[in-house]
Amino acid sequence: MPTRCFVTSLFVACFLVLSSSERAFAQGADVRIDLKTGQLARLPLRAEALRGQASGAAPSREADEVLAADLHASAVFQVQRAWAPDTASQQSQFVVGGRWTVSGSQVRLEGELRDYPGRRVILVRDYSAPVTDWRRLLHRWSDDCVQQITGERGVADSRIAFVVQEGRDKELWLMDADGHGARPLTADRSIAQSPSWSPEGSLLLFTSWRAGNGPAIYVMAPDQRKPFLVSGRPGLNTSATYSPDGQRVACTLSQDGNAEVYSLDARGSSPQRLTNHRAIDTSPSWSPTGREIAFTSDRSGSPQLYLMDSDGGNVRRLTFDVDYTDSPAWSPKGDRIAFVTRVGGGFDIWTCRADGTGAQPMVTGGNNENPRWSADGRHLVFASNRDGRYGLWVTDLDGVLPRKLDTGGRRALSPAWSPRRSTGP
Repeated sequence: MPTRCFVTSLFVACFLVLSSSERAFAQGADVRIDLKTGQLARLPLRAEALRGQASGAAPSREADEVLAADLHASAVFQVQRAWAPDTASQQSQFVVGGRWTVSGSQVRLEGELRDYPGRRVILVRDYSAPVTDWRRLLHRWSDDCVQQITGERGVADSRIAFVVQEGRDKELWLMDADGHGARPLTADRSIAQSPSWSPEGSLLLFTSWRAGNGPAIYVMAPDQRKPFLVSGRPGLNTSATYSPDGQRVACTLSQDGNAEVYSLDARGSSPQRLTNHRAIDTSPSWSPTGREIAFTSDRSGSPQLYLMDSDGGNVRRLTFDVDYTDSPAWSPKGDRIAFVTRVGGGFDIWTCRADGTGAQPMVTGGNNENPRWSADGRHLVFASNRDGRYGLWVTDLDGVLPRKLDTGGRRALSPAWSPRRSTGP
């Protein structure tokens, strides 16, 4: 972890079923806005209360708030709640609403996105699900609104894996992207760390001491909660991450006596050593194309970011103007790499271009660690003690202050944002 020296951090910290029928009106079907992170202000959108029936199982007013929060958290919209008119600050360009109906054990959402004030139809879409999944209907509707306006689906209907620390124990947890529904995935009374999702979002890699034989790499399907061993080689087995095609796993192993970056097949076999240096090489992160891997190494005397081809060749240094960097995370767009750097007495989160140029701070103040991108590249989730206790925060990279996710007061660390979930039945 960045709050310790690099060598110490490596060796200590390394210790639903929904159905939908969809229809889009011809009016406004070509509405698209090329919205790139940090280039345009958020679009003013008026959120109106959903019409229809209220129910204790799927309350309509809470649904209103969930939808408004999702749309605002997308970083695309500046949301004005119609039921709180004092929040209005500018003329809206869009209005979102619809009908909310609960019948027995089922809930139905008929969502409507229109221009404003003309109220011409941009998108209308229907969803239905068991009432137990009512929040996910709203997440999906929010993501569809984002896609209709920007051409790229939102990430409200995604999940975040993370680590909860209680005393000396660290367990793997999972929650929705808005912080709702946090639940444990392990109960090993051991140390788990460094969760990382498979490309399709069905599996989680993580490091654990659960077997009592030192750090090993495991894989788990979150819905089954049964870990399987991937690598338990002598020494360190840490920092595992899938290649974009899911066929390979990059990780840190010390089976040859020094911490080096290796590539394994998805089952943990066929190890290929990618680095070969007496320094500590760790924290690999694949480029979206799978052709390159960013990693951390102290071969220059202090930990810095390096880049290499996926076969280990063509190693080059990325960061020069800072004295300590760690935890590289490659944007799914491929254009930027997020990382942690030491500034004064704390740790900030910066990003740079894929060639190392254009480095700039994204999150400052306190200790900010382990940045991980959302699937749309608009957000970074990270661990921070910026309010006095470690928790999970999200920055939208547009100058708005980071928002804290509700983890129930738990000490939360090492987040990993999932890929988008399937929207099929």
